[in-house]
Amino acid sequence: MSHYKTGLDYAIQQDQHDTLAPYRKQFYIPKDNKGNDWLYFTGNSLGLQPKTTKAYLQQ
Repeated sequence: MSHYKTGLDYAIQQDQHDTLAPYRKQFYIPKDNKGNDWLYFTGNSLGLQPKTTKAYLQQ
């Protein structure tokens, strides 16, 4: 059984080893009025819009 860790340092360490992180830049991330990324929980939505959507719609 693995030991679950919490805390900002552990979260940052995990983010640095996230193999899916490079895919993040392929999507539009909502921003607040100061330009900070929002946390986006997809729930029952279609998820974040891929940046390639516009090109596909224009074809």
